[in-house]
Amino acid sequence: MEKAEQADAKLIPQAVVYRVEADNKGLINAVHYKDPNGNSTRVTDKLFVLAANGIETPKLMLMSTSDKFLHGLGNSSDQVGRNLMDHPGTGVSFLANEPLWLGRGPMEMTSIVNFRDGAFRSDYAAKKLHFSNGVPTMSVTADLLKKGVTGAELDRQIRDRASRTMIINSFHEHLAEPQNRIVPSADHNKDSLGIPQPEIYYSINDYVKKSTANTHELYGQIAALFGGTEIAFDDTFAQNNPIMGTTIMGSDPANSVVDADCRTHDHSNLFLASSAVMPTAASVNCTLTIAALSLKLADKLKREI
Repeated sequence: MEKAEQADAKLIPQAVVYRVEADNKGLINAVHYKDPNGNSTRVTDKLFVLAANGIETPKLMLMSTSDKFLHGLGNSSDQVGRNLMDHPGTGVSFLANEPLWLGRGPMEMTSIVNFRDGAFRSDYAAKKLHFSNGVPTMSVTADLLKKGVTGAELDRQIRDRASRTMIINSFHEHLAEPQNRIVPSADHNKDSLGIPQPEIYYSINDYVKKSTANTHELYGQIAALFGGTEIAFDDTFAQNNPIMGTTIMGSDPANSVVDADCRTHDHSNLFLASSAVMPTAASVNCTLTIAALSLKLADKLKREI
């Protein structure tokens, strides 16, 4: 933000945009925002970028209706808000037969990426398995205290079990499905400024569920390789939070929201900087792709300005 301000950007804190205004030709004229007191301000310019992630960006676009755009902005394809994707995950934990001392730093120590691609994808989802870099000392200690372990024996078991605990989690590929979507609440759930909150419709299909059954088998094989004991499978789906989809990229305006430059097909001066433009989820984090697209978009805006 400091670099932005040094380049003459003006940052307006606590400004909640609730409407994007377009003229009858499709050009964006202004955005409207509310301050914490509910007072509204209109901001005009030539180019506009929405960067409010895969939930709030499509919600704002769908809220910004007018006589010309009855179904919201950028939505001639009816794809705004649709194709919501995450990386549903499952997990396993066990005690290895020797000290491993995971949790040595902020980075994951390793991942198993052998299952990102292959003929199996016609049958079930791709995935990545990754070893947790979290240190389990707190949970190990809590479990031992519940069992009544104290004193020197508590210290010994904390060191032993913390050093041997392995936790493996997964990212499963999720398909872009139009029924998985976000819409602004039509008749309830407004925030303190009176702005509709998002309603989210999300389900996990058999393509992913079949893959997680295979993941369970792989977890068992890995645990056996480590001489694992006290194996605990967690087959309930956990969110991994790479929110993707909802304003997908494509070359055809009939079935996508933005083009390769993250420019909305329907509005030549409206761009989206977000993981929302991802048209597929694959099986690994999309952070680097988002960064690359953002840099590409920045270059595009610089040239247009």
